[in-house]
Amino acid sequence: MGIKKSVFGVLPFLGILFCPLHAEESWTFAILGDTQWASEVCTPIEGTSDTLCLSGDSLSGYRNPNSVAVDFIHQIQERLILNHKPKFLVLLGDFGDDVDVKSVQTRVTWAQELYDAQIGVFPVRGNHDEGPFVAKEFLRVFPQTRTGEMNQTPTDAFLWTDSAQIHPRLIPGSTSFKIGSHFSSPSCAVGRSYAFQESGATFIFLDPYMDSRAASCPVADQISWVDSVLKAKGGANVPAFVFGHKPLIGACHEDNLFGDNPSVDSLNTTRFMKTLVDHGVRLYIAGHEHLLQHSIIEEPGDGGLQLQQAIFSGASWKFYPSLIPTIDEKFNVPAFGKTREVALGQELGYVGYQIVQVEGERVEITSWGAPTGVMIGELIEAPNLKEQWSVRRVWGWSSRGKQTLLAPNASLTSLSDSFLGTSVRVLSGIWKTSKKDFSRRAFSALASTDWRIFSGLKSAAWTLWGLEKENGSLETPSFALAMSFNAEGLTSESIGELCLMRQEANNYWGCAGKDNLLRRPWQETDPVGTQGLDLEKNEAWAVVDQGGTYAVGVQGTLKNATRNKKQMHSYKKEKRRFFDLLGRQSK
Repeated sequence: MGIKKSVFGVLPFLGILFCPLHAEESWTFAILGDTQWASEVCTPIEGTSDTLCLSGDSLSGYRNPNSVAVDFIHQIQERLILNHKPKFLVLLGDFGDDVDVKSVQTRVTWAQELYDAQIGVFPVRGNHDEGPFVAKEFLRVFPQTRTGEMNQTPTDAFLWTDSAQIHPRLIPGSTSFKIGSHFSSPSCAVGRSYAFQESGATFIFLDPYMDSRAASCPVADQISWVDSVLKAKGGANVPAFVFGHKPLIGACHEDNLFGDNPSVDSLNTTRFMKTLVDHGVRLYIAGHEHLLQHSIIEEPGDGGLQLQQAIFSGASWKFYPSLIPTIDEKFNVPAFGKTREVALGQELGYVGYQIVQVEGERVEITSWGAPTGVMIGELIEAPNLKEQWSVRRVWGWSSRGKQTLLAPNASLTSLSDSFLGTSVRVLSGIWKTSKKDFSRRAFSALASTDWRIFSGLKSAAWTLWGLEKENGSLETPSFALAMSFNAEGLTSESIGELCLMRQEANNYWGCAGKDNLLRRPWQETDPVGTQGLDLEKNEAWAVVDQGGTYAVGVQGTLKNATRNKKQMHSYKKEKRRFFDLLGRQSK
């Protein structure tokens, strides 16, 4: 099973295994899905059989040349450079809508904004980047897929100017830099499918499309290479990320990573999933569907293998819904007598990107999104999203915690756990949300947890992800939470200052409850906000309706916390500059 409790979660007495908890450094990378724009927009001429077709670029104010969503790309990359500062950006394919060399050149031209900020780019092709000419140009303009060397775009590949004189920089930067090591590729897709290691994590990109000789390399022929890469990553708890353009089971497209629909090639689908699960890979990441969707995928057979799948929205001009009946129901039920997908979350009509924070064995994914005003359909112009961005979902996993799949109305008490002398008990609560996906499926929840140590606390810190009832909200079903604390050296007066705390911004820890602290055990009738101390059990408790990170201590800012939150990737300290679409420097 891919969704299971880590061995570390059931061996809390092996404290020596967790020494690195204090010193792990965190770093981030970003993910962006499809970036297509309409090449042309055609409308029927009333009263005639004729059609009027206009350039999609011209209709959008000449801001999206060569079928590439440059306007959205620019807005997102501005946020990456000024707000998030990731080490690199992963592109999930479909750089433009036209299967054309100019689309690839336009996309790499706009990568220059990132290169100039010392942010790398690692791309994988999609079905709109198919064909031998595009394959040849892809390898020429993205040499980093073989070496990790960034900012090596050939001079003749830059498409700085279109009919409106739009370009991100008047003069491109020239300093190269390198990200990654241990690069490899399968022999049938050198530089198109590739893998590398960076900062203790492994990254794999899968490309089944044509090479420069019009020969393809199906993913089925790459599984042995994937297995060899994952064997070398240093253990099941070392994070690994696997990317491809097409999902295992789509939302609105029948085709998938292995063929025309998710029921074909069940043997290699199972081989692929087993390879990932056996090596501790938690998640397969794809684009292609123009929406945000998180789910659990089960293998075609009866072996019980499960793997998370994330379909990430990008910055395209078109927005799709999931289908009714679902792709899963249409093909997998007739073929295998069962559905193979469990819905965890979905969002339509948003442009979005992902920020992935890696901290040792802990991974946290934050989905940022902005509404476009079109839930299903197509845009003519790219709206200004500057004031529209918000966090839509935050979720993650860690080998120190566990993952629990909760069906609707399942009890939350199964989330109880212990670690290095601290026990956490979920005393009440059920998973329930009124939200459903567009295909009318009820959402299950994948509750994931982590444990960490902070100096200045009276317990280990416990993180809970995955119980939010809807996108863009922190609210979870209400539940009573109790955590044990170490009372050694505490007086009756100092114990009275303790509470169950939740970590907030800037390392501030506030009491999780809102009411006065009670000195008694939790009672079933206690409403949200009630909090107290059970001194017989040495537990602090509260009734809460949010996930996040909890611990026992005295509320306030932990000034001497020893967990190192410093980014591994360094940046220049001078004021950051950014240029708008017309090459003008932002203030």
